[in-house]
Amino acid sequence: MQNPAPAEVELSIVIPAWNERSNLEILLPELHEAVCQLDVSAEIIIVDGGSVDGTAASAGAFGARVIPQTERGYGGALLAGFENSHAPYIVTMDADLSHPPRFVEELWSRRQQADVLIASRYVPEGSADMRTSRRVLSRVLNGAFRWMLALPFHDMSSGFRMYRRDVVAGLRPAARDFDVLQEILMRAYLNGARIQEVPFHYRPRGAGRSHARLIQFGRSYLRTLLRMRKLSAESPARR
Repeated sequence: MQNPAPAEVELSIVIPAWNERSNLEILLPELHEAVCQLDVSAEIIIVDGGSVDGTAASAGAFGARVIPQTERGYGGALLAGFENSHAPYIVTMDADLSHPPRFVEELWSRRQQADVLIASRYVPEGSADMRTSRRVLSRVLNGAFRWMLALPFHDMSSGFRMYRRDVVAGLRPAARDFDVLQEILMRAYLNGARIQEVPFHYRPRGAGRSHARLIQFGRSYLRTLLRMRKLSAESPARR
């Protein structure tokens, strides 16, 4: 599948990738098949964070558009994807095979129900194949954001989402690590966006290792939590 002209695109799929060639060689054919089943005009954008394993060449060979990442971190990759996408709806997903391509159909079918759809592991009928230590950390993290920011969402760290373009257009979050997900959600919520969680099954990553680093992960999440708490307190929507 070739990427259509910008004016024709109905759906942009943004995938940050750093040394994920072997996973993308499985993911992209499955994703192309899923998109074809939807019968929509779609573009697949791989945001390459400086891979040295042939990620960019392989993604291009499978028909994806490859964008070089210019700002650091997962947050920088998402912003590059948003800025280079053309569709009114944007799906973000991981390159590591933990997000099943077939679930894009579920998100697309619900696109009129909310401005942001979150593929959620932690709502009824959602599930996750994760190590116990990671599951506990994820639950604690999501619980802390939910409680301290008084948000009604259970899986704020899920990167598998569908956004209406106008929700993220011009958005410039300060976070540049994985905590960008919570910041985007908080800012969208305070701006009045309709947000809905959709249960899905999270799979183990394919080849390679996670790029999250625990110490950096913890520090960045704490900074973002405190910053979002202040933003929430100052927001007219919360007064």
